[in-house]
Order: sequence, then C-alpha cells, then structure tokens
Amino acid sequence: MKKVENYHLNSLSNKKISDEKFNSERFIAIDYSRYAQKNSRWSIQSLAPELGANSKIDNNFGSIAPQLPNNNDLLMSQALIENQSEDCLNLNIYSNKLSEDSPFEGNKPCPVMVWIHGGGFTVGAGSLPIYEGSNLATATNCIVVTLNYRLGALGFLRLKDITKGEVNSTGNEGLEDQLLALQWLHKNIHHYGGDKNNITLFGESAGAMSIACLLAMPKAKGLFHKAIMQSGAGHTFNTVEQANEVAEEFLVSANTLDLVASQLEPEQLAQQLKQLTTTQVLTIQAHLVARPEIYSKFGILPFKPVVGDLDLPLAPYETIKQGCAKHIPILSGSNTDEWTLFAAMLNQNISNEAVLNHWLTSLMGSEHVVSTKTLMSKQCQQRNIPPSLQNVLSETLTEFWFAQPSYRLLHAQLTAGGEAFSYKLGRKTVLPTLRCTHITDLGLVFNNVSSTFHGEEPRVAELVEEIQTHWGHFAHFGTPSRKANEWPMLTDYLTEVMFFDHHETYVKSIAEEEIAFWSIITDKQLASF
Repeated sequence: MKKVENYHLNSLSNKKISDEKFNSERFIAIDYSRYAQKNSRWSIQSLAPELGANSKIDNNFGSIAPQLPNNNDLLMSQALIENQSEDCLNLNIYSNKLSEDSPFEGNKPCPVMVWIHGGGFTVGAGSLPIYEGSNLATATNCIVVTLNYRLGALGFLRLKDITKGEVNSTGNEGLEDQLLALQWLHKNIHHYGGDKNNITLFGESAGAMSIACLLAMPKAKGLFHKAIMQSGAGHTFNTVEQANEVAEEFLVSANTLDLVASQLEPEQLAQQLKQLTTTQVLTIQAHLVARPEIYSKFGILPFKPVVGDLDLPLAPYETIKQGCAKHIPILSGSNTDEWTLFAAMLNQNISNEAVLNHWLTSLMGSEHVVSTKTLMSKQCQQRNIPPSLQNVLSETLTEFWFAQPSYRLLHAQLTAGGEAFSYKLGRKTVLPTLRCTHITDLGLVFNNVSSTFHGEEPRVAELVEEIQTHWGHFAHFGTPSRKANEWPMLTDYLTEVMFFDHHETYVKSIAEEEIAFWSIITDKQLASF
C-alpha cells in the first residue's frame, strides 16, 4: 500500500510539527482571517491571504479569543488564557501519517473533521489541551481541524439597531467566523491531504449549538456534509428583540462603570464603543452577567446566536424541520448527568423543597411540578442515584436543556426525511457528585483522558476505541455503523438510541412514559438556556 507523500506545501514547513508519539503531523496557528487593526471589531472578517503569504515563524499556538477567567480548571490552560487577542481567528490542523497498511491508497484525500469548541459562547479555544487532535487523526484516518471564533460581547453582541447601523454587528459574528474558517478550508485543506467534499462538523455544548445554527444558515450550504452534535442542539438563541435588550443592558453596565456616556447619538455611541479597549469590553461583560436580573431576562447565556435576520431567519430546529439539512446526516446526543458540572460551578445544593418548586415552576409551569418530581425521582432510582432534591433538579435540567433539545432536533431531521442517529453517554467519572457530567465526552472523543477524571478501568479504553471508531466511520461514510444494524438510523422518534453505558454499550428505545411526559413541553420553553 503506497503512503501519502509530499502533499504539504513547502511554504508551510515552518508551521509543521512532526509528532512521533501519535504518528501524526500538526500545523498550528494558521490564520484564516485577514485581521485589520482598526475595523475588525464587531464586523464580518475577510478571508486570509493565500497560504504562505502570511506565515508565522514559530510553532506556538495562536492567540485565543478574549474571555473572562473561567473557573473550570478541568479544561483551561493558564498559558493559553494569558495569550488573548482580538486577532484570534486561527486554526490548527492535525494530519495522520498513513502507514503502509492504511486503507487509503495513493494520494486519495482524507475526510476532514472540523471541531467547534464549547464554552457557553464566552470561553474556550480550539487549542485547549483536551482538543489536541493527533490521536483522533491517527485513530480515524481523518484530518482533524480545531479553530477559534470570537466570543462573548465581541462575538455575540448585536449593536446594529441600537447604533442605527453605525456599528453593524448582528450578534452572529462568532458564527460568521466559523463560516469563514470553513471557506478557508474549502480553498486550502487539499494541501494537507484533506477532502473539501467530505467535511464533518463536530462540536460540544456551544460548539454543537453553533453547528445547529450552521445547519440552518443559507450561507453555510455546501461547506460541510455531516454533523455531530455533542451536548447541544438547536434551542439556544436570542431573538432579535432579546438581542437588542442584551445590547441595552450592555450599555447600562457600560454607563454604570463610566466607560460609555449615556444618552449619546448613534454616531457618538458607536465611536465610544469602538474606542473601548479589549479589557474594558470584558469588564462591561463581566458586570452585565453578574447582575441578578440578567438571568431572569436572558437565561444562563445572554450572549448567544441571534435568530430573526436574513442570515438565520428561523430557529434552527424549525428550519431543519423544513428540510434545509435533509441531505446532511446528523448524529446527536448527550450525557446522563450534564447539569452536575454547572451545579458544582454554581455551588448549587438545593435542600429546600420550595427552591426546587420555584425552579420547576419557572421551567415546566406550575401545573407540571408534581409530575416532574415524580418522574425525575423515578429516573434517579432506576439509575441507582439517591432522589435528593438536588439530584431531582439535576435530572430535570439535564433533560430540559440537553437531552430534549437533541431529541427535538433529530425529530425535525426525521420529519424532513433526513438521516439521524442518536446516542446517550452514561460512563461515570471518578468524581461521585459529577457522575457522567457535561464535558465527560471530550476526553473520550479525542483520547485525551485524565485518570483523575475518567479513571483507569479497562472500560475507559473500550469507550475511547468505540467512540472514535463510530465518529470516524460517520466522518468517512455518513453512518456510525461498521456493520448492518450495529447502530441503526432512527426510523421513528427515539427508537434505536445507542447507549454508551458505564459497563456496556447497547441499543434501546427511550421509554414511552418519558416521551409522553416531555411532549407537553413546548419548543419555546426549551429555548431558555
């Protein structure tokens, strides 16, 4: 079997790092945007020059998007946190050195897997250690790409209405960055052995939510061909009206901090906003999210994609139901204990039933509080989890903000006649209060597992191999099944869900009682994260 050779441009040699540990090569800190110091903030960026014209002379990861400190030390690296800049639109490419027995002959291009990171649209980076893609590239014989996009108030703040167009940001600049990266890959990924006609987007949390938006955006048509969404789907967005309210609240915080004057004409307001330093923008953002009334108005994530403009006219699940993505196979799922990480970060430990009732009333409506507690307590007992008040809430929020949006998006795809696959991850971490929490899947997908988080049992290695094999097969062929009926495509709502459980992997259907219960919750209710 002939090896793939000499498909890298000579002009890229100063970015190339051979990694013998993984039998792979890395190309890091590649700019996909042409950054203009004066006019780049809150504007759509332009594509970077042709390869080689803007090359760097070092092998360090590029700057990450400006962001506030993050107390999730399971993911963040201090060295990366200190390297922030608004000039952050760069990507990293991990390519597999094909062995003599590789199934890929000659110079046949490889499928491309493009990772969109999570972080609530406010934190994160494609260069985080847990996203190091060498092992995944080797295991799947794919080109793996990770990227940065603008975050928080710099990536998801709509200012075009409040400034009368003087600052023309739609609130979707972060999504526009992701589109630009895909356009760059279409022009250049062949230089790295990648197939521009076989691109799979995969992402987690806000990254998965971004992918749902990209599925629904007309401008993204043809830029990718498959989608994997982990712990996120199509119910997380602001309407234009909500986004304009966020902008108003941003100005309230800016006025309170004496960083922007009040009652300015649009042109003066735009000038003052553009003159803010990056640190000042983040300071205003921090002030806004710390205000108690913000959660009740906008949910946990005030900065998120905006629905209602030409670029994203409808909620993603609505557009998908109409058939915009029926030609794109979708694989989507969630973890069994998503909310426990957020509970730990918020120091949430409910011991008062009135507090639980308040949460459930705000989510489900007062008429469903008793039935919710009954069903969630039953689910806890079935999973051998004490049905404490906190566990009942965690079970509810995991379903409400993660599992159900995934199921609704897959159902929308089925309604349109598209192909859909569903999974549930239940492998517990070694941290007893977290169980199989949000981000548990990351180390398993990339095979960057931590013994202090995932443990060292043989099941961890089994899951890594299973998940990487299924994800890789999906990237190659559009199905996670390696053989007939191993992982069936959904043919009806929530039948044939693949469970990666604590001790074994199996296919089963979601209980009819559970389906019937959640069917009473509207899409509008679910869109409150």
